[in-house]
Amino acid sequence: MVKYEHKTYVITAAQGIQSPYSAKMYGRDETKGSPNIPLIKNIERYVEFNKGEIQIHSVVGASVNEIELDSFFHSRNDVYIEKDSKSRNEQNRKKEEAKRKSYYDKVEKRKAKEDEYDTKKQDECKTFPVDGSDCPFNAPMHYFWEKIPKTDWPLIGERLNTNVKTLGIPVRPQNKNPLSSKDTFTKDNGGNSVIIASPKKMMRPVAQGQSGEYPHLLLTTGACTHPNYNFGDLGFMAKRDHTYGFAVVDVLDDKIHLTRIVSAQKNGTFVDLGIKYQEGKEPEKVKTVALVVGDSHFAEINPKVDKANVQMMQALEPKHTHLNDIFAALSINIHEVDDPIRRNRMKKAHTNSLEEELYFAGKYLTRNAKIAGEWGGEIVVNFSNHDDMIYRWLATEKYRTDDENRLVAWKILAQDINRGNCFEKSIKLFNDIPKNVTFLKPGEDRQYWGYLCSAHGHQGTNGARGNLKNLEKAYDKIICGHVHQLEILRNAISVGTSTKIPLEYQIGNPSTSMSGNAAIYEGGIVQAIPIIKGLFAKAKTLEFLMRNKI
Repeated sequence: MVKYEHKTYVITAAQGIQSPYSAKMYGRDETKGSPNIPLIKNIERYVEFNKGEIQIHSVVGASVNEIELDSFFHSRNDVYIEKDSKSRNEQNRKKEEAKRKSYYDKVEKRKAKEDEYDTKKQDECKTFPVDGSDCPFNAPMHYFWEKIPKTDWPLIGERLNTNVKTLGIPVRPQNKNPLSSKDTFTKDNGGNSVIIASPKKMMRPVAQGQSGEYPHLLLTTGACTHPNYNFGDLGFMAKRDHTYGFAVVDVLDDKIHLTRIVSAQKNGTFVDLGIKYQEGKEPEKVKTVALVVGDSHFAEINPKVDKANVQMMQALEPKHTHLNDIFAALSINIHEVDDPIRRNRMKKAHTNSLEEELYFAGKYLTRNAKIAGEWGGEIVVNFSNHDDMIYRWLATEKYRTDDENRLVAWKILAQDINRGNCFEKSIKLFNDIPKNVTFLKPGEDRQYWGYLCSAHGHQGTNGARGNLKNLEKAYDKIICGHVHQLEILRNAISVGTSTKIPLEYQIGNPSTSMSGNAAIYEGGIVQAIPIIKGLFAKAKTLEFLMRNKI
């Protein structure tokens, strides 16, 4: 019996508006926390197109006390609120009602005694001027409106299927990383992927079990309101990281969900899985400038993920497709080449031949090049640590004791190789590689709309090992591979892996490895796309993309 229906959920954050107290301190700014109307209308069209449901999650503004949303949201039935914020809202309303009543009681008494009375000041107080000017009793406290809202929104915290749920946490939007110290929430109730409302754009996997097939995802939503932050370092950086957009959860059944973040432009335009939604226009397929594919490791590739990668290429038709770690280097792994037990096992499994591994990796590359050639696309091979392993194997003369691969080593050495061309020349020894394949050299850049896509990710700052945190600081906008996990850190993305999970060296270790790619669309909108059970999109989306060719 199906408990959770096949449904698309759209979840976004709405920041609280500026309070009268903040207006007095920093100056009245009606844009703070105000709704991005074009974006919200576009989201509504997206939901209609996908037959989904909107959830607008209330989050605080520049201050923890700015928990009241713009009046635009008061009459909506799709707004949700965190438990503590709802309690504080109710308390604030009672306090203000009492204070206003006290003031008006005093006014009536003064009238009765025919005392001098400032009629003009009283009228101003009744309408609560939007410039933030004070009434005689120093009101309003929390609201700029004469009528105090009586909203009764439901609480955040719905389970969307057995493996994903929303979570109401009072996270300050100024926090540099709203996901810090939140990993533990993915362990609750038997384990979940968790969506936390925040104006920032972040996602990371959290390990579960002993190399479970899929880690839990921890992600934020982006916002449908304009930024509300005060002056100062925290406010300045928070405004810089404020992202318009939302999280999408395509629930396919009780267990499988396809979850991703959709970033939007200020004018409300956004792209999800290659489909552009723009005000006043019907949804249309958009050009994909680049697709960065999770590490291939062809000798260890997962056939289901490989099929999904091909399907994604055919659906999005990227102009440039970047591949990472094409070569697994099983036959010459320099970290295990001195292990006689492993070498014997590989010999029995017929996986110890460098020539065969290069041949089949070349066929994989040729197949992808032919697919991309159907729409004039290019395959770009990033300089990667596993591809570079051939050079390191040769440079350390490990081939001298390798009876199986010694002859191949001499053939490669005869090609006048260097570190930058070793993998290209090795693979071309045994394959006719199509002309639309480009092998990048170390340090050779490829940028699209400001995003660097040519760095594999294994080389960090000043010779350190690469990871998304130090690469984000070095490049600001980057899409890389290497770490085998799909992660978003503001404008930096690491793609996942196309391999089987777990790999041999991961067995017994909790792992964050998962499959997923990243796309850059025309206009500079970027999206990380998870692949779950060989799926990255629901059938309706795929049908639309395949029917509408660029």
